Amino acid sequence: MDKPIRHTFSFIGERFEKILVIILCVQLPLLLLHSLITNYIYAVTPNVGTIYSVADIYYALFTILFFIYAQIPFVKYTFNELEGRENSLQNALYTFVVKGFPIFLFACLISILSIIGFAFFIIPGIVIMAVFITAPIIAIVDNKSVWKSIKEAGLLFKKKFIKIILLLLLWGIIEMVVGIVLNGLILNITSSYAAIAGVQMITNMIFYPVFLVLLTTYTLKWRAGLRKLV
Repeated sequence: MDKPIRHTFSFIGERFEKILVIILCVQLPLLLLHSLITNYIYAVTPNVGTIYSVADIYYALFTILFFIYAQIPFVKYTFNELEGRENSLQNALYTFVVKGFPIFLFACLISILSIIGFAFFIIPGIVIMAVFITAPIIAIVDNKSVWKSIKEAGLLFKKKFIKIILLLLLWGIIEMVVGIVLNGLILNITSSYAAIAGVQMITNMIFYPVFLVLLTTYTLKWRAGLRKLV
């Protein structure tokens, strides 16, 4: 794993069919649920004329929550494959279904803290995300409580905070730019909301797994480096 970026694309290319199974079984249903919930919130929440409405806050809250929660099977599958374990896909899906609830609760807390942070000029929210983003990965890899992984996640952030923040920002910016370009192309053809929402989902289904495999690979590499220093 000396070259995580090259390894990530090679990893996904060689295992695309199985990663697609995780996308269809986990990520897509969560994206549909996210769309259903947020659309309902926008429909019932009055627009008070401010820059950010209450609905926007809920949208960001659920986006971060699902962003953290949905990573479980991707991280577990990546780690299983790197370790050469049998039935890696089945075990990843099992982990999501049976052992995902504590990480869901963790995601709820971090999403709330991040939204509070974003209210203060965005940067604190990004920092909060960066501090805790590796905790679920550590918990999944070590098969331990996510709450017991926070300390090591904080240590990783202390040592690699620039790389973690840049990774989050670059992923977000690239996906946003691609999404804007694709939405522009779609709007030239149709103004259908379903088409626009579909493009957004497809964009996320492409970029999200790549980001998680890359983040998992980097996290494992950083942990190995820290252990050499201890």
